[in-house]
Amino acid sequence: MAVMTLDLVQKQPAALRVVIGKHLAEARWQDSCDFYNQMMERDRLTVCFHAQLKQRHATMRFEEMNDVDRERLACAIDELRGAFSKRRQVGASESTYISYLTVSQRRTLFLHAGLTEKEFNQPYWRVNEDSCYWREQLFRALRELFSLFEYAPTILTSVKPEQYLH
Repeated sequence: MAVMTLDLVQKQPAALRVVIGKHLAEARWQDSCDFYNQMMERDRLTVCFHAQLKQRHATMRFEEMNDVDRERLACAIDELRGAFSKRRQVGASESTYISYLTVSQRRTLFLHAGLTEKEFNQPYWRVNEDSCYWREQLFRALRELFSLFEYAPTILTSVKPEQYLH
């Protein structure tokens, strides 16, 4: 799993950039655009939140964003797909899995679940208690994020195909 950024592309030798630009860039670009553009708005809001973008970005198409915003978005998708990979969950309960997440990934999960700072600021191990009223919301959001990132493109790109040639 990788993310192609403009900085990474500019550091490549010119001949390699031309080859990638002619043979791989268009398909990678289209896959990245399709993945983001086909997300439900709620999922886009979650990804934009993780990328620290504004809510308005959730209504934009991937290709309509500027280079910096696309790069932040592609990197956020890559981080979230790594965090919410079904392979990573193997053998772990949902509550144990949540403990593996970084603070920012856990905050994104809580937002996706529709929970507030009040719930986020409670110890996450409270989900093991029967009295935890937000437990099911959190577990449902976890399953949704596993499902969302299961088919993310292997190589995400924030770089338009024509940018390989400049």
